[in-house]
Amino acid sequence: MHVWIDADPAAGRPTFFGLTPLELVLRAVGRLGDKVTGVTVSASGPIDAPKGISPDISDGPVGARLAGFVQNQPGPVLVLDGGALIDNRLLPLLIDETDPIAISASDPAWPTAILRLDGQMPPPDATTLEDIASRMVADGSVAQKPLDSLPLFINKLRRELSFTLHAMPDAATRDTLEREQFWRNYKGSTDFLTRWVFPPFVWPLVRLSSRLRIHPNTVTVLSIVLCIAAIPLFAAGQWVWGLLLAYAMMILDSVDGKLARLTMTDSAIGNILDHGTDIVHPPFWYIAWAIGLGATAMSDPLGIATILLFAFYVGDRLVLMAAKSRFGRGLHTMTETDAFARTWIARRNVNVAIFTVGLIVGAGAGAFMAVAAWQGVTMAWHAWRTMRLWAPKRHAAAAD
Repeated sequence: MHVWIDADPAAGRPTFFGLTPLELVLRAVGRLGDKVTGVTVSASGPIDAPKGISPDISDGPVGARLAGFVQNQPGPVLVLDGGALIDNRLLPLLIDETDPIAISASDPAWPTAILRLDGQMPPPDATTLEDIASRMVADGSVAQKPLDSLPLFINKLRRELSFTLHAMPDAATRDTLEREQFWRNYKGSTDFLTRWVFPPFVWPLVRLSSRLRIHPNTVTVLSIVLCIAAIPLFAAGQWVWGLLLAYAMMILDSVDGKLARLTMTDSAIGNILDHGTDIVHPPFWYIAWAIGLGATAMSDPLGIATILLFAFYVGDRLVLMAAKSRFGRGLHTMTETDAFARTWIARRNVNVAIFTVGLIVGAGAGAFMAVAAWQGVTMAWHAWRTMRLWAPKRHAAAAD
């Protein structure tokens, strides 16, 4: 399929997380790979195009420019607004369609549209893509596809999320959409620190990183460095410095994913680094906590708690892997009960919070044992929930 982008609306538009709207659209198109046979960026006059893009300059309104292109282009064409914020989930869905369709903006206050055409001729006097879409729907040459008729569940975010399709005409609108998209990129089920404590730190860091064009993998690597640096500090009982690095790492762990999704720079290596670190490093922190608290042998109380904590952690991960394999999605997405439980269960962030409180009140050893016990309770809870949902197999969020 060929992609045709109207670049006129991109002229003078504000950047969105450091990227021009046209750059965002081109990045979304680039993710389609070999499904796209060619890309045409059309403009009626000079346009500040991204590096490597030479716009096709021709006079006339968008309707005339698109009509001239469709007339000479065999096969289907995906028509996009180069000045709009387009949910990248929409593009593969449109490519997989077989009929000519139009999708209009999710909010009429910010009108725009995207279309899939296959030889249908747009009205040459139309001045916007929304005008083209509404007139072609009215004359029956294309069908209107409601946004809410499309699949909404996003596995990475563990939630259903409505589609975004907005014009972005000015800085005030951009600011509104940036804040909205930031919150939309939070996972549907996560711990209480990520949900309520970290956002005031994550928001400015995401904006700053995007404007400086810092790649999310750079943030991930920095978080890994902090993660590793905290281990000897914990083992030496340097709790203040160790926890400062740990909390900084956990905040950056929230920054990199949102930065990647908002700027469409997520990658396979980034996912491996991010999620691999999240899975592997917690036991090393826990062992360092025990050593810093004075554990000298595996047979003393702290040593036994360490063994149990490690066993519960591994067991919990195995249970969650089995649940995901069975249900085709994470256990915490299955019901509202499971999503709520994710806020408080024993995961790294929650365990660090418990341990921090224990250190503050002078009960570090007690807090460590509480973490081990909470990890055991969490494993048992997940095992029970998995068995509860195992049969019948439930793929959709079910009422408990």
